Amino acid sequence: MISREPLPLKNMGLWSMLLLSALLVAYIIFASIVSIWVGLSHLHQDGFWMPILAGILTMILVLWPFRGLSRLILNSMKEKDTINIETHASIPHGYE
Repeated sequence: MISREPLPLKNMGLWSMLLLSALLVAYIIFASIVSIWVGLSHLHQDGFWMPILAGILTMILVLWPFRGLSRLILNSMKEKDTINIETHASIPHGYE
């Protein structure tokens, strides 16, 4: 049977946006961890602190906006926003 329940299209789109941004952030955090690990494994060389600093700054600069974006997305998903095609059908005036 065909379901007559309205679809939460906005929530599905926001969840997918949150998931994609979380995957991108996870990839960047992984690269930052590798950078920090490279710096810590080469403590005996000059300039070992540069990959450590770059990794830490990258983590901060990625996690800060992601925290705000995820809060914004989660707060906007609390609103009930569904589309019911039957109730939004355009009926010309006078034909109701």
